[in-house]
Amino acid sequence: MTVAYLQDREAYDLAGFRASVPGITLLDDPVTLKRRSRDYYWFSPIAKAALDGKVADLVAVPQSIDDVMQIAAAAARHRIPVTVRGLGTGTYGQAVPLFGGIVLDFSQMTAIERVGSDGFKAQSGAKVDAVEQAARDQGLELRMHPSTKKMATIGGYFCGGSGGIGSVTWGGLREAGNLHGATVVTLEEEPQIIMLGGLDTNLVNRTFGSTGIVVDVSAPLEPARPWQDVVAAFADFDEALAYAHDVAANDAIAKRLVSFHVASCAHYLRPLIPGLEAGQCAVLMMIDSRDLEKLETKPVILSEPSDEREADPKRLPIYEMAWGHTTLHALKENRNLSYLQTLFPPGRIIETATKMHNALGDELPMHLEFIRYEGELAANGAQLWPYTSPERLAEIIALHEEVGVPVANPHVFTVEDGSRHKRVPGDQLAFKAKVDPHGLLNPGKMPSYVPAIP
Repeated sequence: MTVAYLQDREAYDLAGFRASVPGITLLDDPVTLKRRSRDYYWFSPIAKAALDGKVADLVAVPQSIDDVMQIAAAAARHRIPVTVRGLGTGTYGQAVPLFGGIVLDFSQMTAIERVGSDGFKAQSGAKVDAVEQAARDQGLELRMHPSTKKMATIGGYFCGGSGGIGSVTWGGLREAGNLHGATVVTLEEEPQIIMLGGLDTNLVNRTFGSTGIVVDVSAPLEPARPWQDVVAAFADFDEALAYAHDVAANDAIAKRLVSFHVASCAHYLRPLIPGLEAGQCAVLMMIDSRDLEKLETKPVILSEPSDEREADPKRLPIYEMAWGHTTLHALKENRNLSYLQTLFPPGRIIETATKMHNALGDELPMHLEFIRYEGELAANGAQLWPYTSPERLAEIIALHEEVGVPVANPHVFTVEDGSRHKRVPGDQLAFKAKVDPHGLLNPGKMPSYVPAIP
């Protein structure tokens, strides 16, 4: 539900808001407004058509939690919507303001407040890469990070993401133990600070900033490993898929990434991977170098230290060819491509992936990211899709669901529609009522929410 006063942007008292936040940086030049009202929603032609032209009225740039509270109070009093933004690396339109208003830009809140064996705590605007580097300085590393590690903020990843590099071992962000806590500011006339811990932290995970203004995040760290970027190539789909599955399932091999690409998907990575030939499937991996001897080495065409590839401007780290980056590389060659997000379930990965490959072939080139899901091995599908029509998309989704492969539709931009469950958990709805009684936080992204105080 969207409350009526959000429909009339001319009624926003922007002058009153400005007067209420003296000393806080406010930006309103057209170029800045456009840039900071966008993310990578254009990965989807459907979302692009719906979201192009959506733009904020003001960008507010806080320097501290006190600034955030001042902005929140003024927005609540004047009933102006607020969309929280990191660096806009999401692909679902999470950071796009549907009803204008204020973009709350966390780019100046970048402090890494704590790093140690008990984990880290960082302000939401800190870059994921900066947190990882601070951890590495102490012989530690993040459990997981997005493929956009060099660009993304820790708050944006936490509020808009679900997993990434490391999820093959640790599962997604919502798995128990992967998040320690978050500090949340409410959007009220008298904002409150709420400290979330443990599983309660999931109340603000992947809700696109609609269930509170997250000002800092804490999460565990692990002992750093000497990762090796490895690529194996295969002429045969079944052989390649079995290899990827075996490596992902082998607990004796420490790993951060196992990413499977059918030949028509691997095609887009060939300029980046020397030795990958036309018609070959590829398995991209990050393996602890001390465990390389446990790999079947015959199909390996690349094996290099991950930190060396990451530091070399002439080469890409393997993780920047996996997850969402696969789609990005494909789009550079074919702008008509998009993608689909699926979950190939525990115990049936090879069976269901093979069925979908046989049914759809190169219409939906297979791309799998192996993960742990509730402790069991599963695979997130991020299959490429040459966009044709919404009707064909619905048919493809139905084909997956018929064989027990849930779909999280990436061509929508609401929390509900993008969920495999097609709903918002009741605890998140109840929490939103507590922290956003007027329905001003990223309105339109959680349409099942009815504002407690319109």
